[in-house]
Amino acid sequence: MKTAIAIVQNIILPKLEKDPNFSKEKVDSVFWEKFTHDLLRFEENAKPLYVHIYSLELANAEKIIDKLPRIYSQFLKELAERYVLGQTSGATDYLLQTNNTVFIKEVQFLQTMEQAIKKVERKRIKADLPNSYERLTFELSETDLANAAKKKGREDLKEKFKKWDNELVEDETTPVVSMLTDENKKEKPNKVIPLSWIKYASIAAIFIIGFMIWQPNKLSNDDLFFQYNSEESIIHSIDYQKITTVSESGGIRGGQELLHNYSKSETDEAMEAIELFKNNNFENSKRILISLNPKEKNDQLLLFLAITQLKTNEVNKAVSNLEYLNTISNYEFSDEAKFHLALGYINQNEKRKAKDLLVALVSTNNKYSNKAQEILDNMRWF
Repeated sequence: MKTAIAIVQNIILPKLEKDPNFSKEKVDSVFWEKFTHDLLRFEENAKPLYVHIYSLELANAEKIIDKLPRIYSQFLKELAERYVLGQTSGATDYLLQTNNTVFIKEVQFLQTMEQAIKKVERKRIKADLPNSYERLTFELSETDLANAAKKKGREDLKEKFKKWDNELVEDETTPVVSMLTDENKKEKPNKVIPLSWIKYASIAAIFIIGFMIWQPNKLSNDDLFFQYNSEESIIHSIDYQKITTVSESGGIRGGQELLHNYSKSETDEAMEAIELFKNNNFENSKRILISLNPKEKNDQLLLFLAITQLKTNEVNKAVSNLEYLNTISNYEFSDEAKFHLALGYINQNEKRKAKDLLVALVSTNNKYSNKAQEILDNMRWF
């Protein structure tokens, strides 16, 4: 249900935030889980959703209620898109089991459209490229087209390149396309484009087209971010024992352990925020952490604040804090900071920066290496 909850939050939060009486404190993880559960059953019984919305004590709850049919429709469409991309969940399983006609029709439409696009693109590429080259007395076969996008054709292409290299010397004196008119030919020498260079350009164009359309199993930035930012296992994998403390009594037996730069009451608040964090109550955890000003006082707590920001759609703030943490030498939570910063970069469409961090995590063989490799495998090239 994590993916479904993330979709619901992404759809409805912007609408709720427009209401002057809306408070994020009232929409904790339990609220979102129940709201998503009942939204899946909207066609069967919409009343539980009305109860959820009225519980928020909005200035204009009816305005949100009026939008529920459109919210429901958008919710199912996004679930259908992920299902067609191979991402199943408890939500999609429920919709299939209950034979939800809206969801099933949307899936069928997307599957049909996907197949049609693939078929049309294959036909267009095979038909258009040879016709274009025909005018230049050069044509690539269908085998060349297929091999350009597949590893098994590399050796054959190398042989073609060698052959064309030999032709290059001959072609240097053979005009293919004149850049001047007949009148100018008397005044200036001909400027020609050798045929071999056109052949190389043709192969390069095919590789580019192949890379653009041959990514059927890759995920969009939004899909990658939602999938890995919603995984509970990543939160559970954080080693909370690495949080350092100092003794209130300066080492005397019986003294309470305090977080660095914090008093007893502040340490208690911080521990409460950590517990809320562990239980996926990111909004309330964030509220407490912000009040403790961790960027000025405690770099370890700042990591947890940054992750709560990432979880609550404050990606730019999260990235800013994580970039700062990533500059600290020998930082105890260095791997955690790198991994979550990579997620932030993916959300911001900074793929090059994200890939650099993920490759670094894979190469150092740490607890995030497998997840980092998964993301790299699923990331689109451009």
